[in-house]
Amino acid sequence: MIRSARVRVYDHPVEAYENHIALATAVAVGLLIGLEREQTKPERKGSSLAGVRTYPIFALVGGLATMLEPASMWLPLVALLGVFALVAISYAADIRTTDDHGLTSEVSLIATYLLGALATSKGVMEPMTERLLLVAAIGVTITFLLSSKVWFHGLAAKVSRDDFYATVKFLIVAVIVLPLLPDRDLGPLDAINPRHLGLLVVTISGLSFIGYVAIHMLGPRRGLLLGAALGGLVSSTAVTLSFAARTKQEPKLAPVAAGAIAIAWTIMLGRVGVLVALVNPALLRVLAAPLGAMIVASLLGLLLTFRRNDRQETPLELENPFELGGAVKVTLMFGAVLLATKAATFYLGDRGLYLTSGLGGTTDVDPVTLSSARLASDATVTAVVATVAIVIAIAANTIVKVCLTGGIAGRGLGKRVGLVGGLVIAAGFIALGVSAAFV
Repeated sequence: MIRSARVRVYDHPVEAYENHIALATAVAVGLLIGLEREQTKPERKGSSLAGVRTYPIFALVGGLATMLEPASMWLPLVALLGVFALVAISYAADIRTTDDHGLTSEVSLIATYLLGALATSKGVMEPMTERLLLVAAIGVTITFLLSSKVWFHGLAAKVSRDDFYATVKFLIVAVIVLPLLPDRDLGPLDAINPRHLGLLVVTISGLSFIGYVAIHMLGPRRGLLLGAALGGLVSSTAVTLSFAARTKQEPKLAPVAAGAIAIAWTIMLGRVGVLVALVNPALLRVLAAPLGAMIVASLLGLLLTFRRNDRQETPLELENPFELGGAVKVTLMFGAVLLATKAATFYLGDRGLYLTSGLGGTTDVDPVTLSSARLASDATVTAVVATVAIVIAIAANTIVKVCLTGGIAGRGLGKRVGLVGGLVIAAGFIALGVSAAFV
């Protein structure tokens, strides 16, 4: 009796070479990691664990062990235990010969074996292309982490323990608490959506943290205008008060401080545009003209007031915007502004929104910006009304900062900052009037 041969029909030509492609990917990833480890052998004080050939071999062993699982379900586990044993023996030998030996190479070797196993693990992630892309992505990530030792150590040296704990505490709020917040309108007039409120706070603090990290990474003395610009991401008010206090101690600093304050205000205005784009992109079509005019006016004020003096460049001190206590205060302020704007709009109409925008803008532009954008997104107010509210908040905030600067630093800096503020406010309302006529 002649048995008919069973011939497998492949839907796609690539499937016929699936195992070949998977093993080739595993070897390529192992070779990439092995090359990095080979280059750093002199830095590892004579450690002989693995190199450019060993890593791809371990990846290949992982792939083959997984492919042979149908023959013996225990084979991948036995192979993995063998890898652990070899790594342990090598680590014990290195400890006897060197005083300082980490586990980076050992862990990366185990990870390479597992990547090889993943590459040939059918059914874990399909289709094959997604699985192999994941293997390649993880391999590249491991190589980056291994090759960036100096950079990461430098970063760790620049981060204080207080900054680290403040960041972790805020991440607990952003990653753990935020997803648990109810996503529905609550409170009087259904003005507060806890999930939306949490997202707004995380967005604001995230933008601020970018500037804070950049200042620490680049160094506070890398450039006064650069430092002021990054500080504007964190808080333009903080930058304004900081330079006003310095100018009070040394009046000759006024031309430098005025330019730094102007660039911080420019970044603050750009930040308003980013926040609106995140909450209600459609509103930017109306807001773009007045906001763009205010940015140009602020840059013009920078050109008119700034006079560089390198001897006056001193570090800009800013607090970590991820401090948990500050995040709670920001949350409460956001909630209060959202409730006030919704109530004012409900009972007093557009004029009520303008009133609350002016009052809210005296302390911070962000809550008014986000609440107005949210009201426009919900069709509670028109885009023109929301734009007017945002411009009013910016104008009120600018007036307060000009008054604070003049009161702290005196007339020298006050006049210069007043010029910048006057240009910003005038440009904003003129552009607002022109754009509103065409809407």
